[in-house]
Amino acid sequence: MLRLLVGALVSCTAIVGPTASAPTLATSASAGITAASGAPSPAITSLDVWRKRLASQYKLTDLGCSVDDSAAGLQAFFAEALGPIVGHDSPRIIQVGGGLNVWLLQDTFVDYTGQFHTLDKTYYSNNSMVIEYRHCFTMVRNTASQIDSTFEEGVGKVDFDRYFWPLGGMVVGNQLQIFWTEILRDKTVGGPLDGVSLHPNSTWLATYDLQSLVKLDFRPAPNPGVSPIYGFGVGSQGTWTYLFGNTFNQNLAREGGFGNGPHSGTTMWLARVPYGQLTADPQYWNGNGWSSSPAAAVPFSNRNFVENAMLPVFIGGRWFSATKVDGFTGSTMTIDVARNPWGPWTTVKTMPSTPRGDPTGTVTYHAIVLPWTDPSGGLIVSLSQVPPHLGTKDAPARYRPNYFLVNIAAALRPAVLMPGRMSSV
Repeated sequence: MLRLLVGALVSCTAIVGPTASAPTLATSASAGITAASGAPSPAITSLDVWRKRLASQYKLTDLGCSVDDSAAGLQAFFAEALGPIVGHDSPRIIQVGGGLNVWLLQDTFVDYTGQFHTLDKTYYSNNSMVIEYRHCFTMVRNTASQIDSTFEEGVGKVDFDRYFWPLGGMVVGNQLQIFWTEILRDKTVGGPLDGVSLHPNSTWLATYDLQSLVKLDFRPAPNPGVSPIYGFGVGSQGTWTYLFGNTFNQNLAREGGFGNGPHSGTTMWLARVPYGQLTADPQYWNGNGWSSSPAAAVPFSNRNFVENAMLPVFIGGRWFSATKVDGFTGSTMTIDVARNPWGPWTTVKTMPSTPRGDPTGTVTYHAIVLPWTDPSGGLIVSLSQVPPHLGTKDAPARYRPNYFLVNIAAALRPAVLMPGRMSSV
């Protein structure tokens, strides 16, 4: 199955969009990250107001509206093509407030003509931005990008062998800050269970003006390494912002192959900075407290054989995480809860990682808890999925995340939140 997945993703080399004119690269670090006016812009009070403030380099496309932000509403909306976006995976959501959310989509397939019914003929972009305002969605197309439909091009040449994937982020005042990982393609493909021939190479931090989306700064992250990536997930509690770390290695051949586990992606790490100060040097969880030395860091979770890519979110006084056990190779998903980001974490639910539609040959991965609850009080979870072949007519509908409700009310009784339910170190 994984061999089919590798073949499907590698075939994307033929569908990279045409090269546009060279982009204007980000300002240098010395330029700072404060909006030019130095003062907050007026609040976004309507979608039309927000549209008028966007920089001229962005072209907008309406994608339609969901009934609401419930699990059922999102499931129905994302089951269909989002205007020209006919396929995507791994949505990252940053809440802005006032009904506004930023959605960062990974590996999007875009068809502006409406003439193609398979994914292998469409444009391929490694990241795209969609703005949601009160359940209505708008694609933000960066016309300055080197690759069509790509929102963030980073620095340097962007092509099939080098590009940027979105990680965690947050809104700080009138600025939107997002961590990005530079992805490099490996020249050789491993065995059928070794994943895909990609690996993170470095970690970057981008700052945008929230009103116009003008990029103010794009610099190496304070900890720019990838072993692990600090900023893989971002969440705040009280006076601290927490940077969750994972290697996010996609190619197990780089670690001796599938059988040479447990692999690096099974370990979760944690750092913190004062609230919203993502450019500050982090402190690292050392098992008993915090240290300024990354060498003193110890993991807060270590489990599974291939992958344990937790992306905790803070909702209603607790941290929640959905984890696809062992990534591409697993068949289950766990829901974990903690009162503090370093744990102890309690597994309150284990369930099949079920894709939308025909499950035959479909691989699921990247489980993510959305940062709000369903009206029923349950969690909303997205689970990405990819079909075995991109050139079939059913591929677009199968290459869209599955959204579903996870009812965990009974599992959140105080007696359940006890240490020792999950492997923690």
